[in-house]
Amino acid sequence: MKVLVLAPSAYLLGGVQDWLANLVPGLRAGGLDVTVAVPDGDHHRHGPYARAYPALAAQPLTNPSGSAEGRIRAIATLLERLDPQLVLGVNLVDLYPAVQRARRRRRFHGRVVMTLHALQTEYFDDLRRHGAGIDAVIATNQLACRLASERGGMTPSRVLYAPYGVPVQPWRPPDGDPATTLKLAWVGRLEQAQKRVHDLPLLLRELQTLAINVELSIAGDGEERPALERSLAPWIEGRKVRLLGHVDQHRLADEIYGHHHALVITSAWETGPIVAWQAMASGMAVVSSRYVGSGLEGALEHDVTALLFPCGDGAAAATQLARLRQPQLLERLSRAGHALVAGRYSEGASLEAWRQALVQAMALPPLAAGPPEPTPAPAGRLDRWLGQRRGEDLRQLLGQRFRHGSAGSEWPHSGGAGDGAAEAELLAAAGRLDHPDDPHG
Repeated sequence: MKVLVLAPSAYLLGGVQDWLANLVPGLRAGGLDVTVAVPDGDHHRHGPYARAYPALAAQPLTNPSGSAEGRIRAIATLLERLDPQLVLGVNLVDLYPAVQRARRRRRFHGRVVMTLHALQTEYFDDLRRHGAGIDAVIATNQLACRLASERGGMTPSRVLYAPYGVPVQPWRPPDGDPATTLKLAWVGRLEQAQKRVHDLPLLLRELQTLAINVELSIAGDGEERPALERSLAPWIEGRKVRLLGHVDQHRLADEIYGHHHALVITSAWETGPIVAWQAMASGMAVVSSRYVGSGLEGALEHDVTALLFPCGDGAAAATQLARLRQPQLLERLSRAGHALVAGRYSEGASLEAWRQALVQAMALPPLAAGPPEPTPAPAGRLDRWLGQRRGEDLRQLLGQRFRHGSAGSEWPHSGGAGDGAAEAELLAAAGRLDHPDDPHG
């Protein structure tokens, strides 16, 4: 089967990038003919992406004008040239109108699948807007599957599940005596809305109150790093906290996973996270918020495979971490988490789930005739004078090109950006679905 994957190239860090870097070689080894294409421009740059992920052998996708019409043309041209049997879209919304165009010309005959990696309003809005032309959604989280139907309007039979996967080594106990020094790690993007990175200073103060000697390693980078450095200054100066910046997968394995007692997760929502499965695979315990996305997934069970606390509750988090000073509890959680990942979230289990999901997507009944291709907003005077198609023809003929201020403007991930109120409403509704017995969910 010939498969085309379209993904952003502006981001070299993160769980989605790691997932794709592991998935594609596995699919190729199983006999699929997989082509990966990524944008090449000012913010989305093919060269650095190709060097970061050489196994993907990604092809560049260029938009000479920088306009929305230019993006749609570039994707439609690629679809028509390759005519793959299956297309996987990874956060590039212009794929869907391009598919409609290529199908209308009868130059693309394959199936198109949205891969869903986030619990954000913009992606469910995209499903409602483009869903009549999308054959299936594959989500990495059970709650995301529910929301794809209930919020995105997808027929449940067209919503499929395939989790992230990680390598799993033989179990070994965490290093060091937790009763003497409790060694903790936090791994992720340094931002607040989802990851709640500013919960960490509160957690450290609560641990101080309990007179627990801790060392915390923070691996990651992001826009909140300067503010976090300021709030953690007393602990950094006291050598109780290390801010490591970006740490690649090799260093994570060498310095973080298996070298700390527990991974701390403070997130508001997740569709994994891969870092939890990686930590468990190394023998570390996980102490996590009851983030939205953890309930229906059923992997993190309190006092069974992990220790859980209400999101944002530093005192409760510190109380759970204090329990890890009991070596027997730490070992029990370590073994249970390792067994969970080995059975459900190993590279092999994940790859098989994705293979099965692709087979299911191909076996679905064909879609009815899709909706008319949406017309992008005029990109400038040429479009207003001549219409988008002719305006784009002239723009490319004259070599005119728009310059974008951000990666999300150059090649948008979605058709819109959810506002704060809409995101809060989604998170609250998703929490009720995910944790129906939690009065605070």
